[in-house]
Amino acid sequence: MLTTMVGLAALLAAGVAATGYGLSARHEHAARRIETLWRPAVVEVGAVRAAAGDLRAASLAGAGGEELREDARRALEEHLEALGKLAGGTDAAVDAEIAGLDRDASRWLANASSDAVADRMRTYGLPAYAAGGADSAEGTYAAVDARTTELAALLEERSAHEAQNAMWHMNGVLLYILSLAVALLVAAVVAAVVLQRRYLAPAGALARRLRRAASGDPSVAGPPPEDGRGWIGRLTEEAEGVRERLVVSQRESLRHREALVQVGPAVQGLHEILTSCEEPGPGIAVTGDVRAAEGLIAGDYIGAVSLSDRSTAVFLGDVCGHGVPAGLLAVRLKSVLTVGLRLEADLDSLVRAVHQALAGEECFTTLAVAVLDPERSTLTWVNAGHEEPFLRRGDGTVERLRTTGPLVHPFLEAPPGTWQTRTVRFGPGDLLVLSTDGLTEGRRHDGEEFGEERVTRVLAGLDDPTPSAAVAALYAAAERFPVDWGRDDVSLLAAAPAPPPGRTSEPRTTRPARTDENEAGQP
Repeated sequence: MLTTMVGLAALLAAGVAATGYGLSARHEHAARRIETLWRPAVVEVGAVRAAAGDLRAASLAGAGGEELREDARRALEEHLEALGKLAGGTDAAVDAEIAGLDRDASRWLANASSDAVADRMRTYGLPAYAAGGADSAEGTYAAVDARTTELAALLEERSAHEAQNAMWHMNGVLLYILSLAVALLVAAVVAAVVLQRRYLAPAGALARRLRRAASGDPSVAGPPPEDGRGWIGRLTEEAEGVRERLVVSQRESLRHREALVQVGPAVQGLHEILTSCEEPGPGIAVTGDVRAAEGLIAGDYIGAVSLSDRSTAVFLGDVCGHGVPAGLLAVRLKSVLTVGLRLEADLDSLVRAVHQALAGEECFTTLAVAVLDPERSTLTWVNAGHEEPFLRRGDGTVERLRTTGPLVHPFLEAPPGTWQTRTVRFGPGDLLVLSTDGLTEGRRHDGEEFGEERVTRVLAGLDDPTPSAAVAALYAAAERFPVDWGRDDVSLLAAAPAPPPGRTSEPRTTRPARTDENEAGQP
């Protein structure tokens, strides 16, 4: 009984839905034809008639209207072509009228070359001046005017017919909605009756048995009566199983809630790992910052390590992508770099250790590492496919530290010597700035990039060429640009020889910046 009722309800719903869909589709089709075919076609016929009138007026004006006549002729031909493309092939009557209009217009244009006064009056005269019947008026303005009038009337008739169809279909859609509402009401009544008889009544009986049992009524001892509702007993057993599973679920939910409480400190901790720099060695000042594209976790990692020979190593890396997966890989790579520097590995071996740490990953990283030795006034670096660092000299000129090897990719071979090491002079007044391509390739809403030249101008124009001032100036320039911070992570790390205690850096007169690359081994 229940299955039959459900089947009938499903068939009724399917029939009503199919009918409503069909009526709605036909209504949309009729409305679309009115808006995209008949109304534009009527407009084109009006344009043809207007162009023909312009041509008639220009031709009657004589030789002085030659330019106007050519413009009107061209407009007439263009609107005739557009009308044929728009309404051609709709039905036989419309096609015949369009063909007749093309024929009359072509004959009229062919006759329009005569300059005789009588011919002009016959060719361009209004219908009252056209001699003879329809046949004798062929090739005249009167024939074209009459044909456009007939075609416009036919198109209006078609549009009115489509509008009538659309209205009929709309009435059908309204009837469909009413039928659907009635069907839903009937289904709701049937469902209420079935629910009452099949579910609510047995559940109520079970509740009454439970209340009597709780009150000590001995009449409810033993299994429930066999009255065709034995599923209630099974429901009770299932309810007990559900209760046990709910206990387990609550325990898991508690663990998940506790895990969510841990997310905030964990994210903050990862951010601090990626952005933290150790205290640099003597004579070196370091400032860095990482701005993630998503939340706090970035795929960029920066660091500074004080070495045993009193020099300082700084590095900046960029893992492909951004977000949590890139950030977790960046934490691992930073750990490898930090340990390698503490073990005083040479720079090529250090990058190859990062390469080994990427084994089995589908990501790559770019990396720049620089060792700053204030006692020898040298800067030694390795650049594994990273954005070329900026080296601002004391006189305000800006140089670039070019790449010394490919990016670090697990699919690339990395034998010893893959990443070369280069050294340049680095003394008081000089400033090293490492950045990721998130800054130089950062774009604003119109697509323009921030660009390397803008970074060079900011650094060359620094009045206070200290690491903290450089980082603050570059981020401020990116904010004014403004860079779309959601596109990529943007990271900066700046280092410079620290002024002696008790002295601060003096403002310097700067010269125009240059961007020539350093040659290998430049002193």
